Amino acid sequence: MGGVGATAGAAPTGTAVLIMALLVTVTSSSLALTMAYLFRSGYPYQSTVLAAQQLVCTGFGVVAMQLMPEERAKLRISRSNYLTMLLPFTIVLSAKLFLQNKAVQYVSPAFYAMTGQLLPVGVTIAGFLTGSQRFKWSTVCAAAVVSVGGMLIKAGQMELSPFGFILTMSSLGLDVVRLLLMQYLLQPLKLTGVGMMLLSAPQQCILFCVNGVFTDVGAIARRMQLTEDEGGFGSEFLPIVATVCALAVGVVLFNLFFVKMTSAIISAICTPFKDLCTIIMSDLFVDPRRETPRAMVGFGLACTASFVYNVHDIYARRKEKEREEDEKKPLLEEEGRAGGRGGGDADAEGGAGDDAAGERDEGDWTYTDAYKVGFTCCGAGIVVYSAALCWQLHHL
Repeated sequence: MGGVGATAGAAPTGTAVLIMALLVTVTSSSLALTMAYLFRSGYPYQSTVLAAQQLVCTGFGVVAMQLMPEERAKLRISRSNYLTMLLPFTIVLSAKLFLQNKAVQYVSPAFYAMTGQLLPVGVTIAGFLTGSQRFKWSTVCAAAVVSVGGMLIKAGQMELSPFGFILTMSSLGLDVVRLLLMQYLLQPLKLTGVGMMLLSAPQQCILFCVNGVFTDVGAIARRMQLTEDEGGFGSEFLPIVATVCALAVGVVLFNLFFVKMTSAIISAICTPFKDLCTIIMSDLFVDPRRETPRAMVGFGLACTASFVYNVHDIYARRKEKEREEDEKKPLLEEEGRAGGRGGGDADAEGGAGDDAAGERDEGDWTYTDAYKVGFTCCGAGIVVYSAALCWQLHHL
């Protein structure tokens, strides 16, 4: 028994971490490029595809909660935080996904991935303005270097759609807001990745279903009336959509495993490598092209600055944490000696404190509430979308 426990609790090997990092990189890049291919080659029904994605993710979240009791225990959010934090997060994320998929219809996925290196700059500025990040010159210098890389990327594009560039920058701006909201949800509220998916995916499903009623349903109904030879939906459409949904679940699942094996910071450091994979695969398969030397220099500069800063930040935080622990040691020793003299009272107080911490606020929502809201949102979205599609088919 002891050997099994030791093995189960052992740290992951370097090979396991490398394999998981490769899976995260490949699935993330494949999802981005499959979506880009889907919307650039005759299937511009992005709200419908995104709604299907979120429906599948909701189902995955429900199954994951059933299989992982520890995740169910951690899922708790107050009604006020659900409305004031999680709902805005979902709206921002949905808008970001919509703009991102619109953008790749006008710019190459490679260019979008390159400009994604500007994200740390936006997060840094937003963090300083909101007070969520302490001002540090190293952060400012890293952001400045990344900005220079971003300008070189933009200047390196010979032909660039102005509308596509606006969509790209708007999507990145929403991504900054999304990251700030997500940081609050994951840290002070202590939600997990699976918990956030179960809470957020159903909301996104109904939002995309409602949006699809206005943007997709009419065109889909007209196309359903045509045969494949006349330009109707081909036999490859459903497999492509199924692949997109499977990749979406894979990205979430592999990212969760990777963060659990390493840390969220390590996952963030791997982002430039995911972007590089996206750029290479985009230039080879989706939008065949050769990047200009100026654009590649800008991308390399932004990646290097982001990577070096993240590594520096990890060590700085670790040293700060060690210093704080060293400063607390004398105080903890004092408390330990005091606890030895009054152990009975301390134990009683500690037990009472544990009980108090374990009490559940009457206003908190748990996983059962998440199930109810999730099924309601997904069901309502499907009903609205199906009704609109039937109405369109009847009136054609």
